[in-house]
Amino acid sequence: MMLTVVKGPTTYEDILKVGGTQYFSFRDACFAMGFLEGDKEFILAIKEASEWGSGKFVRKLFVIMLLSGTVNRPSHVWNNTWTWISDGILHEQRLLSCNPELSLNDEEQYNFTLVEIEKIL
Repeated sequence: MMLTVVKGPTTYEDILKVGGTQYFSFRDACFAMGFLEGDKEFILAIKEASEWGSGKFVRKLFVIMLLSGTVNRPSHVWNNTWTWISDGILHEQRLLSCNPELSLNDEEQYNFTLVEIEKIL
């Protein structure tokens, strides 16, 4: 498909160049050309679920999305939604540590959320 769209490529690097930007993979170049669907619907679904569902529910939803194999770029979805997915992590850590004054920085919350995701998997 890409070969029929890119005019006059002489190297693989030529095919990976879209609009003056050099991409590192054919997949990324395909996204840039619009051949592959973005994951906006997954990001919006997680955002919407976070508005009415618990953090545990949103984490389970994310895992279901991953296991379904329909998410094109899981890391892209994760990077755009981890703050919603991490809802409730601070509360859980306060309960586990018996420390109601516990605070977590973004990196700690990010890592604790990954641990919770791994538990679900």
